Amino acid sequence: MFFDAHLHAGMFPDIGATVGCALNSSIIPVPVGIHLKESQNTLKALENTFPFIPVFVGIHPWYMNDYPFDEKLFNSLLDSPLVKGIGECGLDNKIDVPLEKQIELLELHLEVAMKHDLPVNLHIRGYHGELIRVLKKYRGSVRGVVHNFTFSYEVAKNYLDLGMFLSVGSHIIKPSLKMIRVLNSVGVEHLLIETDADYLHTGEYDPELLKNSYKSLGSILNLSADNIERLIEVNIKNLLRI
Repeated sequence: MFFDAHLHAGMFPDIGATVGCALNSSIIPVPVGIHLKESQNTLKALENTFPFIPVFVGIHPWYMNDYPFDEKLFNSLLDSPLVKGIGECGLDNKIDVPLEKQIELLELHLEVAMKHDLPVNLHIRGYHGELIRVLKKYRGSVRGVVHNFTFSYEVAKNYLDLGMFLSVGSHIIKPSLKMIRVLNSVGVEHLLIETDADYLHTGEYDPELLKNSYKSLGSILNLSADNIERLIEVNIKNLLRI
């Protein structure tokens, strides 16, 4: 069984069909939210047909101006048995939102995650030092995954020291020599695999993209297909505590 650790299912025209496409290819997708209304739509689309799919709910920093934090709505989403995590949330140095406001929203997510013992799915661009400083305040209280891992081992080690998993995408299908070295330094016990598919930028969901990423990671780490599948499954189940 394969696991897609980061899929924006709620951005596809037909959420159920997208999840069904993954399942038909022996992939369990993990839908992550971009804002609370979208998270709500995802839960409604899946709760009757696919009640076993783990869903993350939250507000991506790109959408925080248009879809602000709504505590009442957030709490209502947490009542769903599908909700197994918080996010996508995080920090981004390329958006027109002051850093202090981004940190404020991030900490709201981290407080919810800590209160409900749920993992967080973290977005980061540029502000690694700031994110690491925030996470250190929650050391031992919040677990999670940093998605779209493309950075150096020196940066990665800070997240690993905080107990975070790192999720890699299709860039590992044709990895740089630097990325090969970094992935071997990190080790499979800290890794997940994702597509980060969102329809707007990726088009229809392509299961082969995830499977090719699995093959490539196995080759990079000198692991058999069976072993890479088994070890990634162990990791994501440890993250989700399922």
